[in-house]
Amino acid sequence: MKWLQNLLGGRGRKAAPAPVATMRKEAGNIYVLQVGGVINKATVDRIQAIAAQAVERDAKDLKLLLILSGFEGWRKGDDWGDLDFFARYGDDISRIAVVGEARWEDPMRIFLLAGRRRADVRFFTPDQAVQARAWLAGA
Repeated sequence: MKWLQNLLGGRGRKAAPAPVATMRKEAGNIYVLQVGGVINKATVDRIQAIAAQAVERDAKDLKLLLILSGFEGWRKGDDWGDLDFFARYGDDISRIAVVGEARWEDPMRIFLLAGRRRADVRFFTPDQAVQARAWLAGA
């Protein structure tokens, strides 16, 4: 029975932290996205749907402040190869500032296709959050 409990996530197996994502619009066409836990594809799809609506409402030249708070990575096994949002709306995002633990810099740059998109992507540690906002605002 112990093997069944382990298979179903019982004792001895720590469950992955649930994905958390909130988004709000601020002045200057800045969208603040806070993510935490283990992010799954369904959560990313919901975020992209909201961003697509903003772009389609004529919110071009978006700036994204991505705050990693208790972020634990991406769920294994999900299909992360979907580039439809990037292909359709990628040019409407001009800057992306990521605030998070330094260990997430390289994986996040890969996930955000830094260097392969119009948007400049910069990474800031949590103690540099003020600098991240200033950079997004163009200062």
